[in-house]
Amino acid sequence: MDGAPAPDGGREPAGAREAGAREAGARASGVEPLYREVRRIREIAEARASDDDARRIAELTRQIAELRATVARLRGAGAPGLVAVGRRN
Repeated sequence: MDGAPAPDGGREPAGAREAGAREAGARASGVEPLYREVRRIREIAEARASDDDARRIAELTRQIAELRATVARLRGAGAPGLVAVGRRN
């Protein structure tokens, strides 16, 4: 089996340590600013999605209030087929 001993008693895949060292070297040589930019863009996108969700919830809440008002008005007018909750015939 190729590879070095792993801390959990198993074996690391051949070249895993070298790949990790290359990745660390790449970050040190200028890739890290790209990772920071990706994180920043992700945070902006998540914040926008959160704002969109809040607007959607507000719109749905307004629609529910309108529907409740319409149902109450129709019940008060004695519209046929509408029965108040708890008074079933």
